[in-house]
Amino acid sequence: MKIYLVGGAVRDEILNQPYTEKDYVVVGSTPEEMIEKKFKPVGKSFPVFLHPDTHEEYALARTEKKNGVGYKDFIFYTSPTISLEEDLVRRDLTINAIAKDDQNKYIDPFNGINDISKKILRHVSDAFKEDPLRILRLARFKAKLPDFKIAEETLVLLKTMINEGELKYLSYDRIIIEIKKVFQLKEGHIFFKTLEDIGAIDQIFENNNKRKLSECFQSFFKHGHYFKNFNLCWLFFQEKFNFKFSKQYSVNFSKKDLDINKTFKELIKDLLNFRNLSSADQLFVLNRVGFFSKDDKLDKILELIRLDLLIDQNDLNISLLTYHDKLENFFKNKQINIPSNLTGKDIAEHIKKQRLNFLESFQFE
Repeated sequence: MKIYLVGGAVRDEILNQPYTEKDYVVVGSTPEEMIEKKFKPVGKSFPVFLHPDTHEEYALARTEKKNGVGYKDFIFYTSPTISLEEDLVRRDLTINAIAKDDQNKYIDPFNGINDISKKILRHVSDAFKEDPLRILRLARFKAKLPDFKIAEETLVLLKTMINEGELKYLSYDRIIIEIKKVFQLKEGHIFFKTLEDIGAIDQIFENNNKRKLSECFQSFFKHGHYFKNFNLCWLFFQEKFNFKFSKQYSVNFSKKDLDINKTFKELIKDLLNFRNLSSADQLFVLNRVGFFSKDDKLDKILELIRLDLLIDQNDLNISLLTYHDKLENFFKNKQINIPSNLTGKDIAEHIKKQRLNFLESFQFE
């Protein structure tokens, strides 16, 4: 049995970039031997095991062969006789096909280290075209490593895959997983720019905006933002930039996210004129956004406002956040005393009257 560190950890180590996850390939072993050594099997399609102490992933060396269209029909084969090179050749890019042994020696059969030094993104073999998700992965690596260039032969292969309609076999779930990773990058707009350059963007999205998506997202990535609720924010982006996924992809946003996004849009007019509303109407708006409740509805709406502010530095967004902060501080100092003789609806009515009185005394300036 021989164990090698592979993939992103090796790549990022050579690039002097931080990494958190480590993946290992095990050559010359069997599932039975791994279990005997207390490794925990977790892989469904092929043998992957968790280390008994570190819980890092160890996969038996394997080969794979496409047996259909798209990305679902793959046949995996594992055996103690499969070599490290046979395992590495199935990987997407040469920079991801480097291994390191227990003596800290690099094994680099496809010249990935040379491509790193020359800043080139190059596919390992023609097996690259067997999984259309690799088109998106390569675009993500272009965003992760913006100084790198895509090799000419890889560009030819990408365009061949796109022209053959391989992207239509991807699912929304697989695409959105890649996009979530893109939004962790500093220059994620390059992902969209790369898809535009290779002719893939129009097969994935229907863009009704006069601007390219890469230009729309550039202002967002310039500022950076952490998503508490990615799906809600992605829904916001689609409406903000007037684009959507192509009809071939089944997109299912949760009803809760749809309702919050709808509430956010409907409230803009009320919030724009919030300070001029009557106290009763102000209270109605605050109740509608969940200002006094303990759920996360208001937090999500505030996240959308902050997101909009990153893209569009307008007075409305600044005012909305200012209103919220002032109102929150104001009500923190207001104690509502409920008489002991009140019950049920009378308590609710008493609280409503108290809040109305507070709002009438609230000063925005």
